[in-house]
Amino acid sequence: MCSVAGRKTLGRIVHSTSRCIYENLAYEEHLLRTHDPEREGELMMMWSNRPAVVFGRHQNPWAEVALDEAARRHVAVARRHSGGGTVYHDEGNLNISLLTSQKAHCRKRNLEMIARAINGRFAVKVVPTSRDDLEMQPGSRKCSGTAARIVRGRAYHHMTMLVDVDLARLSGILRSDLQTRVRSTATRSVRAPAVGYLRQDDARGASVDALAACLADAWREGFEKVDETRVDVGEATRTVEGVRKAIDELRDWEWIYGRTPAFEFETRGGELIKIRNGRVAEARDQSIVGERFTRELIAVL
Repeated sequence: MCSVAGRKTLGRIVHSTSRCIYENLAYEEHLLRTHDPEREGELMMMWSNRPAVVFGRHQNPWAEVALDEAARRHVAVARRHSGGGTVYHDEGNLNISLLTSQKAHCRKRNLEMIARAINGRFAVKVVPTSRDDLEMQPGSRKCSGTAARIVRGRAYHHMTMLVDVDLARLSGILRSDLQTRVRSTATRSVRAPAVGYLRQDDARGASVDALAACLADAWREGFEKVDETRVDVGEATRTVEGVRKAIDELRDWEWIYGRTPAFEFETRGGELIKIRNGRVAEARDQSIVGERFTRELIAVL
């Protein structure tokens, strides 16, 4: 149950100028670990990325992502630190991360604040759902999923709001052609029956910049004073030790693929080979045992 929140003393807004998914996720993680929301103020971070597909900490990318299609379209592939399902990012989306103390963490209140702000600014009707998503009415069109992470008494609640998106590209990237060959207990994404984006209903008024301004205004209403800054996250990844380490991890094959929960993969010949830590653990063909489970290896299985 969320506690009633009154107006607080100090808040912060950070606009990242980076368009790199790895840089932005690294900076978000850095803030979670170093920013004290009780002493330095609760924080809203907003950013947009170049095309990227981002899956949850406990997911299987081979079951969630059309990896060949992503490579062909030069779409970055990333595993985030939070749980939840797989999402597509591009510069027609706005990513929002709300950093609070664990005791102040409240998804329901966050989503109500965001929906209220959007509905008050644009010609749309956005409502929170029981799954802690946001959808557009009429039609129950999902326009944002959300996920959260809690570490040492701090929490962030983040989401990707669709403003203007190519639905065909989104659907193609998020539909793996290997999913029927993967046997896994990893978290699976729940596909929305319908997807919406703000410009569907408000083509004249909705834009990523307008949404960022709208949400910044809504965030300010909750505080007596708000410090707002634009951060060159790309520079921070080169100069701040904690951010450098975070981005190195996020880019690493061992994090993106090696952290996948153990699973089995069915070859074209019907054999179930076992994959652990992103590598072939058991197979009749001993020459591939220990090999990384890659798109190139899959092509010959």
